[in-house]
Amino acid sequence: MRFNSFHYIALTIIMLFFQSCEQNSYFSNTQDCENYDYSDCNTAEPSLIALNIKLTINNENLKIPVIIYEGKLEQNQIVLTDTVTTSKYSVLLPADKYYTVSARYISGNKIIYCIGGDKVKKMSNYVCDSVCWSVQEGNVNVELKY
Repeated sequence: MRFNSFHYIALTIIMLFFQSCEQNSYFSNTQDCENYDYSDCNTAEPSLIALNIKLTINNENLKIPVIIYEGKLEQNQIVLTDTVTTSKYSVLLPADKYYTVSARYISGNKIIYCIGGDKVKKMSNYVCDSVCWSVQEGNVNVELKY
């Protein structure tokens, strides 16, 4: 393919357009990058995010066996097993995954399993020349229903 003077002029204009030091209003959302307040910008990409679990602690259930699975319960990929003694329990887990929680309770002579799940994820937002990260913690309620 031969280049003529039109190609060189067009290529030069395109290069100047993309190499401009000024904020390009065509591609940006008109942020004031020279005076931007980065105090609410977390530039460190999160790798672990909290999964918050609500449990029932009562006279019959002072210690609750809990199993956390990556994915759905049927996949049987156990991430963590623990015995919990508080009604609120949090654990840090890898981001962008769905987790299922199983809690084992005793009620009289019955064993009751409460199952729930949620996703923990990270989100990125581009601000001027930086990437700001935020997280969405998971919340699972496996309390006994009376």
